[in-house]
Amino acid sequence: MEIVTLDFETFYDREYNLTKLTTEEYIRDPRFEVIMLGVRWPDGSKEVVSGTHLEIKQWCDAVPWGQYAILCHNTLFDGAILSWKFGVKPRVWLDTLSMGRGMFSARNNSLASLAKRYHLEDKGTYVMNMMGRRRSDMSPGEFKQYAEYCLLDVDLCHDLWHLMSSGWYNLTEGDIRGPYPLEELKLIDLHIRMFTEPMLRLNRGKLETHLAAVRARKANLLCAAAVDVESLMSNQKFAEVLKGFGVDPPTKISPTTNKPTFAFAKTDPGMKALLEHEDERVQAVAAARLGVKSTLEETRTERFIGIATRGGAFPVPLKYAYARTKRSSGCLVAGTQVLVYDPGQRGVVSKQIVDVLADDLVWDGEAFVEHEGVQFSGYREVISWDGVTGTPEHVVFTESGEISLLEAMQRQCRIKTTRNPSDDDVDSARVVAHHLRK
Repeated sequence: MEIVTLDFETFYDREYNLTKLTTEEYIRDPRFEVIMLGVRWPDGSKEVVSGTHLEIKQWCDAVPWGQYAILCHNTLFDGAILSWKFGVKPRVWLDTLSMGRGMFSARNNSLASLAKRYHLEDKGTYVMNMMGRRRSDMSPGEFKQYAEYCLLDVDLCHDLWHLMSSGWYNLTEGDIRGPYPLEELKLIDLHIRMFTEPMLRLNRGKLETHLAAVRARKANLLCAAAVDVESLMSNQKFAEVLKGFGVDPPTKISPTTNKPTFAFAKTDPGMKALLEHEDERVQAVAAARLGVKSTLEETRTERFIGIATRGGAFPVPLKYAYARTKRSSGCLVAGTQVLVYDPGQRGVVSKQIVDVLADDLVWDGEAFVEHEGVQFSGYREVISWDGVTGTPEHVVFTESGEISLLEAMQRQCRIKTTRNPSDDDVDSARVVAHHLRK
């Protein structure tokens, strides 16, 4: 079967990009525009396709895609564009990003990192010059340079496929484990089709009815508590509300600061006790606090309504070998604080995971490393234990080894924390950031 390697370059700006929007939101947004499509054919010839949406669609319609396998790096993105915007459905989807996860687990598997790992040509950075630039804004010279950047990505992806598919390389030990298993390639194709060719339809009417019921319940909780939203959202003010009812606010020792802090999470024993307090006013306040703070159900429903409004079908955001254990998908909670080296501020700062920028270097406990970008992967119920919030099956490191967050909570195991970056780590990050921006 012959393979066609593809790469899209699309419009983005500071507000409209994949660090602030999900892939589904980004592609189905009215601001979406294909700047160009780089293509490498099985015979090695290459071309760049550009023009209006109709012109690109006409080009796509002339290709017998059912005869080819389509290869990309992060095919969930490029494949979704091909499928949703241009009706392209190939014989097989292939993805070097998924293969990288299968081979190297949690290590950085971006196109740039894999190219370095396999001693290929350095990936370019010209895309950083194109922020806020639509195709009509580019001069012929700029378009030519962008096209060269795009085709280099295509070549790197093509070369990586041949290296990665021919052997499971362990570059540290230098061994070759054999060809990438065919069954695993089939799983990669299945994961991509679940996203790019969605079948599940969302009932917008039922979702809107459910959202109204959720909001009404929250309003009733606030009314029963006789306090305002601001008092419920603020830890300090909520503590004062409890004191007003003659109740001492529950506390715990923070694993990060080793100092007392309020125990207001829904999994904290003290908070659970408030829900069963003998004073019904305290019960109402605690219930309202959890109802206002835990917006999971409301935001999930809003997200589903948005998908139903934009496209109807629900793309399943399940990622192949995304967890450390090689299971599908994986997550970081939206409010997770991440320590990064910010080249813009030229220093180490803490950011929420959703605010991490593409050129930030992320502290992984040992060094500041590049990352693949932040992308929304769906909503899940979460639990909190020992300062960590995540899904029950989220793997954490404890003195008993790697176990799930739920098991750590059940067994009362303390979660190991990473060391703080040293001055040498910060200096190294500064050098790396400077190199990446050159």
